[in-house]
Amino acid sequence: MACEHAPGGGAAAPASATRYILRSRLLRGAFLSLVISGIGMSITAPQITLFLVEELHLTDSQAGLYFLTNLIAPITGYIVGSLSDRMGSRLLVFRISAVAGFVGWALMAVAMQAWMPFAINMVLLSGAGAGAAQLQAAVRDELNRAPTPADNGVVAVMRTAMAFGWVVGPVLGAVLGAMLGLRPLLFLTGLSILLSIVPLIGARAVPPPRGRESEIRMPQTDEALGEDAFEAEGDAPAASAPASAPAVRTARRRSMVPLLFFTAIYVLIMCGETVKLAYLPLYMDRGLHVDAAVRGAIIGLQPLVELPLMLLAARLADRFGVTRVLMVGAVMAVGAHVSYASAAGIEPHIAPLIVGQLLMAGVIATFGVLGITVAQRLLPDRVGTASSVFLSAYAINAALGGFVGSVGAAWLGMPHLFWIPAAIAALGAVALVVLGRLVPLGRTERR
Repeated sequence: MACEHAPGGGAAAPASATRYILRSRLLRGAFLSLVISGIGMSITAPQITLFLVEELHLTDSQAGLYFLTNLIAPITGYIVGSLSDRMGSRLLVFRISAVAGFVGWALMAVAMQAWMPFAINMVLLSGAGAGAAQLQAAVRDELNRAPTPADNGVVAVMRTAMAFGWVVGPVLGAVLGAMLGLRPLLFLTGLSILLSIVPLIGARAVPPPRGRESEIRMPQTDEALGEDAFEAEGDAPAASAPASAPAVRTARRRSMVPLLFFTAIYVLIMCGETVKLAYLPLYMDRGLHVDAAVRGAIIGLQPLVELPLMLLAARLADRFGVTRVLMVGAVMAVGAHVSYASAAGIEPHIAPLIVGQLLMAGVIATFGVLGITVAQRLLPDRVGTASSVFLSAYAINAALGGFVGSVGAAWLGMPHLFWIPAAIAALGAVALVVLGRLVPLGRTERR
Protein backbone atom coordinates (compact mmCIF):
# COMPACT_ATOMS: atom_id res chain seq x y z
CA MET A 1 0.00 0.00 0.00
CA ALA A 2 1.34 3.41 -0.95
CA CYS A 3 2.30 5.57 1.97
CA GLU A 4 3.38 9.16 2.17
CA HIS A 5 6.27 10.16 4.37
CA ALA A 6 7.27 13.20 6.27
CA PRO A 7 10.72 14.68 5.92
CA GLY A 8 11.91 12.81 8.94
CA GLY A 9 11.21 9.50 7.22
CA GLY A 10 8.27 8.27 9.29
CA ALA A 11 4.70 7.96 8.12
CA ALA A 12 2.78 11.16 8.56
CA ALA A 13 -0.90 11.89 8.77
CA PRO A 14 -2.25 14.24 6.13
CA ALA A 15 -0.94 17.62 7.11
CA SER A 16 -2.79 20.89 6.82
CA ALA A 17 -0.86 23.46 4.83
CA THR A 18 -2.97 26.16 6.42
CA ARG A 19 -1.70 25.17 9.86
CA TYR A 20 1.92 25.65 8.83
CA ILE A 21 1.13 29.01 7.23
CA LEU A 22 -0.65 30.28 10.34
CA ARG A 23 2.30 29.27 12.52
CA SER A 24 4.84 31.21 10.45
CA ARG A 25 4.94 35.02 10.58
CA LEU A 26 6.63 35.10 7.19
CA LEU A 27 4.18 32.74 5.48
CA ARG A 28 1.16 34.55 6.94
CA GLY A 29 2.48 37.89 5.78
CA ALA A 30 3.35 36.59 2.32
CA PHE A 31 -0.15 35.17 1.88
CA LEU A 32 -1.83 38.46 2.79
CA SER A 33 0.59 40.44 0.61
CA LEU A 34 -0.19 38.25 -2.39
CA VAL A 35 -3.93 38.73 -1.86
CA ILE A 36 -3.54 42.51 -1.74
CA SER A 37 -1.23 42.52 -4.77
CA GLY A 38 -3.58 40.30 -6.73
CA ILE A 39 -6.57 42.53 -6.04
CA GLY A 40 -4.61 45.67 -6.89
CA MET A 41 -3.27 44.39 -10.21
CA SER A 42 -6.55 42.82 -11.33
CA ILE A 43 -8.71 45.89 -10.72
CA THR A 44 -6.74 47.67 -13.45
CA ALA A 45 -5.83 44.86 -15.88
CA PRO A 46 -9.22 44.81 -17.67
CA GLN A 47 -9.34 48.64 -17.69
CA ILE A 48 -5.90 49.55 -19.02
CA THR A 49 -6.85 49.35 -22.70
CA LEU A 50 -9.89 51.50 -22.03
CA PHE A 51 -7.64 54.05 -20.29
CA LEU A 52 -5.25 54.18 -23.24
CA VAL A 53 -8.07 54.68 -25.74
CA GLU A 54 -10.34 57.04 -23.81
CA GLU A 55 -7.87 59.09 -21.79
CA LEU A 56 -4.81 59.18 -24.06
CA HIS A 57 -6.73 58.86 -27.35
CA LEU A 58 -4.76 55.94 -28.78
CA THR A 59 -6.34 53.83 -31.50
CA ASP A 60 -7.30 50.22 -30.76
CA SER A 61 -4.20 49.00 -32.63
CA GLN A 62 -1.90 51.40 -30.81
CA ALA A 63 -3.35 50.36 -27.45
CA GLY A 64 -2.62 46.72 -28.31
CA LEU A 65 1.06 47.59 -28.78
CA TYR A 66 1.21 48.50 -25.09
CA PHE A 67 1.24 44.81 -24.18
CA LEU A 68 4.36 44.25 -26.27
CA THR A 69 6.27 46.22 -23.63
CA ASN A 70 5.76 43.15 -21.41
CA LEU A 71 8.53 41.48 -23.39
CA ILE A 72 11.01 43.45 -21.26
CA ALA A 73 9.79 41.51 -18.20
CA PRO A 74 12.11 38.47 -18.59
CA ILE A 75 15.16 40.75 -18.66
CA THR A 76 13.97 42.72 -15.66
CA GLY A 77 13.05 39.48 -13.90
CA TYR A 78 16.54 38.09 -14.34
CA ILE A 79 18.15 41.29 -13.05
CA VAL A 80 15.86 41.57 -10.01
CA GLY A 81 16.13 37.85 -9.23
CA SER A 82 19.93 37.92 -9.43
CA LEU A 83 19.96 40.98 -7.17
CA SER A 84 17.80 39.14 -4.65
CA ASP A 85 20.12 36.12 -4.66
CA ARG A 86 23.18 38.33 -4.14
CA MET A 87 21.80 40.77 -1.56
CA GLY A 88 20.67 38.08 0.85
CA SER A 89 17.34 39.82 1.55
CA ARG A 90 14.31 38.79 -0.50
CA LEU A 91 11.96 41.05 1.44
CA LEU A 92 14.10 44.15 0.90
CA VAL A 93 14.00 43.57 -2.86
CA PHE A 94 10.24 43.03 -2.65
CA ARG A 95 9.75 46.29 -0.73
CA ILE A 96 11.88 48.29 -3.18
CA SER A 97 9.92 46.80 -6.07
CA ALA A 98 6.60 47.61 -4.38
CA VAL A 99 7.64 51.24 -4.03
CA ALA A 100 8.63 51.24 -7.70
CA GLY A 101 5.19 49.82 -8.54
CA PHE A 102 3.46 52.55 -6.55
CA VAL A 103 5.46 55.27 -8.27
CA GLY A 104 4.80 53.69 -11.67
CA TRP A 105 1.02 53.51 -11.28
CA ALA A 106 0.89 56.98 -9.74
CA LEU A 107 2.73 58.35 -12.78
CA MET A 108 0.43 56.36 -15.06
CA ALA A 109 -2.58 57.99 -13.40
CA VAL A 110 -1.33 61.47 -14.32
CA ALA A 111 0.16 60.57 -17.73
CA MET A 112 -0.81 63.02 -20.47
CA GLN A 113 1.42 61.86 -23.34
CA ALA A 114 0.83 58.66 -25.33
CA TRP A 115 4.42 57.45 -24.91
CA MET A 116 4.39 57.65 -21.11
CA PRO A 117 2.53 54.38 -20.31
CA PHE A 118 4.92 52.47 -22.56
CA ALA A 119 8.00 53.87 -20.81
CA ILE A 120 6.48 53.49 -17.34
CA ASN A 121 5.60 49.84 -17.93
CA MET A 122 9.09 48.99 -19.16
CA VAL A 123 11.07 50.92 -16.54
CA LEU A 124 8.99 50.70 -13.34
CA LEU A 125 6.10 48.25 -13.57
CA SER A 126 8.16 45.38 -14.97
CA GLY A 127 10.40 45.71 -11.91
CA ALA A 128 7.40 45.68 -9.59
CA GLY A 129 6.19 42.41 -11.07
CA ALA A 130 9.62 40.82 -10.75
CA GLY A 131 9.82 41.93 -7.13
CA ALA A 132 6.56 40.18 -6.30
CA ALA A 133 8.16 36.94 -7.46
CA GLN A 134 10.64 37.27 -4.59
CA LEU A 135 7.85 36.48 -2.14
CA GLN A 136 7.63 33.06 -3.77
CA ALA A 137 11.41 32.75 -3.41
CA ALA A 138 11.19 33.73 0.29
CA VAL A 139 8.54 31.05 0.80
CA ARG A 140 10.81 28.45 -0.80
CA ASP A 141 13.75 29.54 1.39
CA GLU A 142 11.55 29.11 4.46
CA LEU A 143 10.39 25.65 3.36
CA ASN A 144 13.99 24.62 2.64
CA ARG A 145 14.96 25.78 6.14
CA ALA A 146 12.08 23.97 7.82
CA PRO A 147 10.55 21.38 5.45
CA THR A 148 7.00 20.25 6.20
CA PRO A 149 4.98 17.23 5.07
CA ALA A 150 2.74 19.69 3.22
CA ASP A 151 5.25 21.76 1.23
CA ASN A 152 3.30 21.40 -2.03
CA GLY A 153 0.14 22.35 -0.14
CA VAL A 154 1.80 25.47 1.27
CA VAL A 155 2.83 26.57 -2.23
CA ALA A 156 -0.69 25.81 -3.45
CA VAL A 157 -2.27 28.00 -0.78
CA MET A 158 0.13 30.82 -1.70
CA ARG A 159 -0.96 30.53 -5.32
CA THR A 160 -4.64 30.63 -4.32
CA ALA A 161 -3.90 34.00 -2.70
CA MET A 162 -3.18 35.54 -6.09
CA ALA A 163 -6.09 33.65 -7.67
CA PHE A 164 -8.45 34.99 -5.01
CA GLY A 165 -7.27 38.50 -5.80
CA TRP A 166 -8.03 37.96 -9.48
CA VAL A 167 -11.52 36.67 -8.66
CA VAL A 168 -12.38 39.79 -6.63
CA GLY A 169 -10.34 42.44 -8.45
CA PRO A 170 -12.02 42.66 -11.90
CA VAL A 171 -15.48 43.08 -10.36
CA LEU A 172 -14.18 45.66 -7.89
CA GLY A 173 -12.33 47.47 -10.69
CA ALA A 174 -15.43 47.72 -12.87
CA VAL A 175 -17.43 49.22 -10.01
CA LEU A 176 -14.71 51.64 -8.87
CA GLY A 177 -13.88 52.65 -12.43
CA ALA A 178 -17.51 53.62 -13.04
CA MET A 179 -17.72 55.49 -9.73
CA LEU A 180 -14.34 57.23 -9.59
CA GLY A 181 -13.01 57.26 -13.14
CA LEU A 182 -10.04 55.51 -14.72
CA ARG A 183 -7.24 57.76 -13.47
CA PRO A 184 -8.17 57.43 -9.77
CA LEU A 185 -8.45 53.67 -10.38
CA LEU A 186 -4.84 53.54 -11.57
CA PHE A 187 -3.74 55.41 -8.46
CA LEU A 188 -5.64 52.91 -6.28
CA THR A 189 -3.70 50.13 -7.98
CA GLY A 190 -0.43 51.77 -7.01
CA LEU A 191 -1.67 52.30 -3.48
CA SER A 192 -2.65 48.65 -3.12
CA ILE A 193 0.81 47.55 -4.28
CA LEU A 194 2.35 49.82 -1.68
CA LEU A 195 0.00 48.44 0.99
CA SER A 196 1.15 44.90 0.17
CA ILE A 197 4.28 45.73 2.19
CA VAL A 198 2.24 46.13 5.41
CA PRO A 199 1.52 42.44 6.20
CA LEU A 200 5.26 41.72 6.09
CA ILE A 201 6.24 44.42 8.61
CA GLY A 202 8.22 42.64 11.30
CA ALA A 203 8.61 39.43 9.28
CA ARG A 204 12.10 38.06 8.87
CA ALA A 205 13.00 35.93 5.88
CA VAL A 206 15.66 33.24 5.82
CA PRO A 207 18.75 34.64 4.07
CA PRO A 208 19.17 32.85 0.73
CA PRO A 209 22.29 30.70 0.34
CA ARG A 210 25.11 32.37 -1.55
CA GLY A 211 28.19 31.15 -3.31
CA ARG A 212 28.73 28.29 -5.71
CA GLU A 213 27.83 25.66 -3.14
CA SER A 214 24.73 25.73 -1.00
CA GLU A 215 22.82 23.22 1.02
CA ILE A 216 19.60 22.28 -0.76
CA ARG A 217 16.98 20.81 1.49
CA MET A 218 14.04 19.07 -0.11
CA PRO A 219 11.21 17.10 1.41
CA GLN A 220 11.62 13.34 1.17
CA THR A 221 8.48 13.21 -0.92
CA ASP A 222 10.22 14.90 -3.83
CA GLU A 223 12.99 13.53 -5.98
CA ALA A 224 16.02 15.77 -6.06
CA LEU A 225 17.43 16.69 -9.41
CA GLY A 226 20.39 14.70 -10.62
CA GLU A 227 23.72 16.20 -9.64
CA ASP A 228 24.97 16.12 -13.22
CA ALA A 229 21.78 17.12 -15.02
CA PHE A 230 22.49 20.09 -17.27
CA GLU A 231 25.57 21.14 -15.28
CA ALA A 232 27.19 24.45 -16.07
CA GLU A 233 29.86 24.13 -18.68
CA GLY A 234 33.27 23.55 -17.21
CA ASP A 235 32.10 21.91 -13.96
CA ALA A 236 34.14 18.87 -13.18
CA PRO A 237 32.42 15.77 -11.78
CA ALA A 238 32.49 15.70 -8.03
CA ALA A 239 34.43 12.97 -6.30
CA SER A 240 32.36 10.25 -4.73
CA ALA A 241 31.60 11.03 -1.12
CA PRO A 242 32.81 8.51 1.47
CA ALA A 243 30.18 6.28 3.05
CA SER A 244 30.67 7.94 6.44
CA ALA A 245 30.02 11.45 5.13
CA PRO A 246 26.94 13.26 6.50
CA ALA A 247 23.78 13.00 4.41
CA VAL A 248 23.94 16.62 3.32
CA ARG A 249 23.72 17.33 -0.40
CA THR A 250 25.66 20.18 -1.93
CA ALA A 251 24.85 21.45 -5.39
CA ARG A 252 27.27 23.00 -7.83
CA ARG A 253 26.13 26.14 -9.56
CA ARG A 254 23.70 24.89 -12.17
CA SER A 255 23.11 25.86 -15.76
CA MET A 256 20.00 27.89 -16.50
CA VAL A 257 19.20 25.77 -19.58
CA PRO A 258 16.65 23.48 -17.85
CA LEU A 259 14.91 26.48 -16.26
CA LEU A 260 14.69 28.33 -19.57
CA PHE A 261 13.46 25.15 -21.27
CA PHE A 262 10.75 24.65 -18.65
CA THR A 263 9.73 28.33 -18.82
CA ALA A 264 9.42 28.03 -22.61
CA ILE A 265 7.21 24.96 -22.13
CA TYR A 266 5.00 26.95 -19.78
CA VAL A 267 4.68 29.71 -22.38
CA LEU A 268 3.65 27.18 -25.05
CA ILE A 269 1.02 25.63 -22.84
CA MET A 270 -0.38 28.88 -21.45
CA CYS A 271 -0.24 31.32 -24.39
CA GLY A 272 -3.77 30.28 -25.39
CA GLU A 273 -5.14 31.77 -22.18
CA THR A 274 -4.57 35.26 -23.57
CA VAL A 275 -6.24 34.22 -26.84
CA LYS A 276 -9.23 33.00 -24.87
CA LEU A 277 -9.56 36.14 -22.76
CA ALA A 278 -9.41 38.32 -25.86
CA TYR A 279 -11.60 36.37 -28.30
CA LEU A 280 -13.94 34.06 -26.40
CA PRO A 281 -16.09 36.95 -25.09
CA LEU A 282 -16.22 38.36 -28.64
CA TYR A 283 -17.30 35.01 -30.05
CA MET A 284 -20.01 34.58 -27.43
CA ASP A 285 -21.27 38.10 -28.10
CA ARG A 286 -21.06 38.34 -31.89
CA GLY A 287 -21.17 34.70 -32.94
CA LEU A 288 -23.50 33.10 -30.41
CA HIS A 289 -25.39 36.20 -29.23
CA VAL A 290 -25.14 35.05 -25.62
CA ASP A 291 -26.59 37.33 -22.95
CA ALA A 292 -24.08 39.42 -20.99
CA ALA A 293 -24.96 37.65 -17.73
CA VAL A 294 -24.30 34.23 -19.28
CA ARG A 295 -21.04 35.45 -20.81
CA GLY A 296 -19.91 36.72 -17.42
CA ALA A 297 -20.87 33.44 -15.75
CA ILE A 298 -18.89 31.37 -18.29
CA ILE A 299 -15.78 33.58 -18.02
CA GLY A 300 -16.06 33.76 -14.21
CA LEU A 301 -16.44 29.98 -13.89
CA GLN A 302 -12.75 29.36 -14.47
CA PRO A 303 -11.21 31.35 -11.58
CA LEU A 304 -13.84 30.02 -9.18
CA VAL A 305 -12.94 26.43 -10.06
CA GLU A 306 -9.21 27.15 -9.97
CA LEU A 307 -9.15 27.72 -6.20
CA PRO A 308 -10.14 24.19 -5.07
CA LEU A 309 -8.27 22.61 -7.98
CA MET A 310 -5.01 24.24 -6.86
CA LEU A 311 -5.22 22.47 -3.51
CA LEU A 312 -6.18 19.22 -5.25
CA ALA A 313 -3.20 19.52 -7.62
CA ALA A 314 -0.83 19.77 -4.64
CA ARG A 315 -2.30 16.62 -3.06
CA LEU A 316 -2.12 14.71 -6.33
CA ALA A 317 1.51 15.77 -6.80
CA ASP A 318 2.33 14.39 -3.33
CA ARG A 319 0.65 11.11 -4.22
CA PHE A 320 1.50 10.55 -7.88
CA GLY A 321 4.46 12.85 -8.54
CA VAL A 322 4.91 16.31 -10.00
CA THR A 323 5.71 15.19 -13.56
CA ARG A 324 2.54 13.14 -13.95
CA VAL A 325 0.33 15.94 -12.69
CA LEU A 326 1.99 18.46 -15.01
CA MET A 327 1.48 16.10 -17.94
CA VAL A 328 -2.22 15.89 -17.11
CA GLY A 329 -2.30 19.69 -17.04
CA ALA A 330 -0.65 19.88 -20.47
CA VAL A 331 -3.18 17.44 -21.94
CA MET A 332 -6.01 19.48 -20.41
CA ALA A 333 -4.64 22.59 -22.16
CA VAL A 334 -4.94 20.84 -25.53
CA GLY A 335 -8.43 19.62 -24.64
CA ALA A 336 -9.56 23.08 -23.53
CA HIS A 337 -8.68 24.75 -26.82
CA VAL A 338 -10.10 21.86 -28.84
CA SER A 339 -13.35 22.38 -26.92
CA TYR A 340 -13.41 26.10 -27.73
CA ALA A 341 -12.63 25.42 -31.40
CA SER A 342 -15.43 22.82 -31.63
CA ALA A 343 -18.15 25.07 -30.22
CA ALA A 344 -19.62 25.96 -33.62
CA GLY A 345 -20.40 22.35 -34.45
CA ILE A 346 -21.91 21.18 -31.17
CA GLU A 347 -25.37 21.92 -29.76
CA PRO A 348 -25.85 23.70 -27.43
CA HIS A 349 -22.90 25.85 -28.44
CA ILE A 350 -22.06 26.97 -24.91
CA ALA A 351 -21.55 23.37 -23.66
CA PRO A 352 -18.02 22.99 -25.14
CA LEU A 353 -17.18 26.46 -23.86
CA ILE A 354 -18.05 25.38 -20.32
CA VAL A 355 -16.01 22.19 -20.75
CA GLY A 356 -13.09 24.27 -22.02
CA GLN A 357 -13.30 26.58 -19.02
CA LEU A 358 -13.24 23.65 -16.61
CA LEU A 359 -10.24 22.13 -18.38
CA MET A 360 -8.41 25.46 -18.46
CA ALA A 361 -9.00 25.85 -14.73
CA GLY A 362 -7.17 22.53 -14.31
CA VAL A 363 -4.28 23.77 -16.45
CA ILE A 364 -3.79 26.90 -14.38
CA ALA A 365 -4.22 24.94 -11.15
CA THR A 366 -1.51 22.41 -12.03
CA PHE A 367 1.08 24.72 -13.62
CA GLY A 368 0.23 27.63 -11.34
CA VAL A 369 0.96 25.59 -8.21
CA LEU A 370 3.63 23.14 -9.33
CA GLY A 371 5.36 25.22 -12.01
CA ILE A 372 7.02 27.62 -9.57
CA THR A 373 8.18 24.68 -7.43
CA VAL A 374 9.75 22.92 -10.42
CA ALA A 375 11.41 26.14 -11.58
CA GLN A 376 12.97 26.67 -8.15
CA ARG A 377 14.28 23.09 -8.08
CA LEU A 378 15.81 23.45 -11.52
CA LEU A 379 17.97 26.31 -10.17
CA PRO A 380 18.14 25.56 -6.43
CA ASP A 381 21.18 27.71 -5.71
CA ARG A 382 19.48 30.80 -7.22
CA VAL A 383 15.87 30.54 -6.15
CA GLY A 384 15.22 34.26 -6.56
CA THR A 385 16.40 34.21 -10.17
CA ALA A 386 14.38 31.06 -10.87
CA SER A 387 11.20 32.60 -9.44
CA SER A 388 11.51 35.84 -11.40
CA VAL A 389 12.42 34.16 -14.69
CA PHE A 390 9.57 31.65 -14.48
CA LEU A 391 6.92 34.17 -13.41
CA SER A 392 7.99 36.54 -16.18
CA ALA A 393 6.41 33.99 -18.51
CA TYR A 394 3.06 35.63 -17.74
CA ALA A 395 4.19 38.71 -19.65
CA ILE A 396 5.50 36.63 -22.56
CA ASN A 397 2.19 34.76 -22.65
CA ALA A 398 0.32 38.04 -23.03
CA ALA A 399 2.49 39.20 -25.93
CA LEU A 400 2.60 35.83 -27.73
CA GLY A 401 -1.08 35.16 -27.11
CA GLY A 402 -2.03 38.53 -28.55
CA PHE A 403 -0.04 37.79 -31.71
CA VAL A 404 -1.46 34.28 -32.09
CA GLY A 405 -5.00 35.55 -31.60
CA SER A 406 -4.55 38.31 -34.15
CA VAL A 407 -3.18 35.93 -36.79
CA GLY A 408 -5.78 33.27 -35.99
CA ALA A 409 -8.70 35.66 -36.16
CA ALA A 410 -7.64 36.87 -39.62
CA TRP A 411 -6.74 33.42 -40.94
CA LEU A 412 -9.30 31.01 -39.46
CA GLY A 413 -11.92 33.20 -37.82
CA MET A 414 -13.83 32.38 -34.65
CA PRO A 415 -13.99 29.90 -33.01
CA HIS A 416 -11.61 27.98 -35.30
CA LEU A 417 -8.69 30.18 -34.31
CA PHE A 418 -8.46 28.10 -31.11
CA TRP A 419 -6.98 25.22 -33.14
CA ILE A 420 -3.72 27.21 -33.19
CA PRO A 421 -3.22 27.38 -29.38
CA ALA A 422 -4.33 23.71 -29.22
CA ALA A 423 -1.45 22.78 -31.55
CA ILE A 424 0.98 25.00 -29.63
CA ALA A 425 -0.08 23.39 -26.31
CA ALA A 426 0.42 19.93 -27.85
CA LEU A 427 3.97 20.96 -28.76
CA GLY A 428 4.46 22.07 -25.16
CA ALA A 429 3.24 18.70 -23.89
CA VAL A 430 5.76 16.86 -26.08
CA ALA A 431 8.54 19.17 -24.88
CA LEU A 432 7.51 18.46 -21.27
CA VAL A 433 7.92 14.73 -21.87
CA VAL A 434 11.40 15.35 -23.27
CA LEU A 435 12.42 17.53 -20.31
CA GLY A 436 10.99 15.00 -17.87
CA ARG A 437 13.25 12.32 -19.36
CA LEU A 438 16.33 14.53 -19.22
CA VAL A 439 15.77 16.00 -15.76
CA PRO A 440 13.61 14.35 -13.07
CA LEU A 441 11.11 17.00 -12.00
CA GLY A 442 10.01 15.28 -8.79
CA ARG A 443 8.28 12.18 -7.61
CA THR A 444 6.62 10.73 -4.52
CA GLU A 445 8.42 8.05 -2.62
CA ARG A 446 6.37 4.94 -1.90
CA ARG A 447 6.60 1.74 0.07
